[in-house]
Amino acid sequence: MDESTSLFRPSPENPPVKPPQTKPAPKHIDRHAPLWMIASNILNRAGGFIILVVLGHGFSPDLLARYFAALVSISVAVSLTQAGCGPLLVRLAQYRQWRSISFIVAIRMTVALIAIAWIAPQLPPIAWPVLIMPFAAAISPDWLVSARLQFNKILFVGAFGQLAGLGVAFYATQLASAPSWLYATAPAISAASCVASFWFAFTKSSAAAPAPTTVPHPKPAGSLPVKIWPQLIAFTLLAGLLPNIDMALLPATLPQAQQDALLLVHRLLLLAAAMISAISGVLFAQNRHVGRWDFWLILPAISMALVLLAAPHIALELLFGHSHNNEVGLVRIASFWPLLLALVTRQILLLQERSGYLGTMCIAGIIIVAGAALIAMCDSAIGIMVAMNVKLAVLASILYLAARFGPSRGKSSCRT
Repeated sequence: MDESTSLFRPSPENPPVKPPQTKPAPKHIDRHAPLWMIASNILNRAGGFIILVVLGHGFSPDLLARYFAALVSISVAVSLTQAGCGPLLVRLAQYRQWRSISFIVAIRMTVALIAIAWIAPQLPPIAWPVLIMPFAAAISPDWLVSARLQFNKILFVGAFGQLAGLGVAFYATQLASAPSWLYATAPAISAASCVASFWFAFTKSSAAAPAPTTVPHPKPAGSLPVKIWPQLIAFTLLAGLLPNIDMALLPATLPQAQQDALLLVHRLLLLAAAMISAISGVLFAQNRHVGRWDFWLILPAISMALVLLAAPHIALELLFGHSHNNEVGLVRIASFWPLLLALVTRQILLLQERSGYLGTMCIAGIIIVAGAALIAMCDSAIGIMVAMNVKLAVLASILYLAARFGPSRGKSSCRT
């Protein structure tokens, strides 16, 4: 071999040149996680849809409206019980701050007991099974499964809960001799989901939660900066109150027929709200950059809005077995609500881990609570639904302006 050829042979003087390699993505990042969560939501929404169909065809509209009213009240209690700490618990688990986690879970359990004691006297005894729901929400470790990015297991948690609820719904409509089992349907879902969450969170095969791939703030001693805790909790709490607070403050002077129609339509809207909430949870846990992942939030909301706008009769007939003209009109007006909620949720994701937005959070809280109080003064169901849309539009605009011109215009922490 001649001298020129030997130049290409590896030697101490001529070390082999390795081709450039792209850095692989971290193993714990599941790029299909939003798909897992959408599949989980489709399963949960399908289960919830079937349960509503079973109950809607098995009980009278007035009895269903009273059941939904009890669920609205207890949903506000569940939001207070969770204290907006779900995303914070996810981050703390990823930072391995177990002492702080124990303290927060203890607070949630205390708030749950207070909420149960506060709401129980306001409910008829037949509705007391729903009081299980705040305590189940307080102790459920579903946040630990999300922190580990094990979104495929959330699919099984949801399936277990929906199967339990469906079994109770069939028993309530086909075998039970009294309507009391109707009020056990939603608690069965909560309790079963809680048990399944414990199973997946604490089995020996469960992996440790991966540390966040990006750190939006200086990380003192490997811990989550305390200065963003209040803001993170507050934004999450406000987002949890949004879907239910308007219905919880419905005026007593509203005619019963209009009130019942509002509660039935609101149950449709909660299907969209639950999907938006779960998808936003995936984006938060994975530190996704929201601006690049808007379609995960916006497209499902647009799809739901188009269905409600174009086929309100079909949605009502499938769920409740009837579609009165007043309900159809309300559904068409309410069709804008899912998209507006998705826009508000997007802005909350952008702001909740940026420092310097406590003032914005306070303004948002005033709009949510004061808006619900003003909505309670409306004297018609159509006026209430229009006001609910306007409130979300105002809230989305203010949060957008805060992100655009606020103190920290850098990228959000929700990025890859």
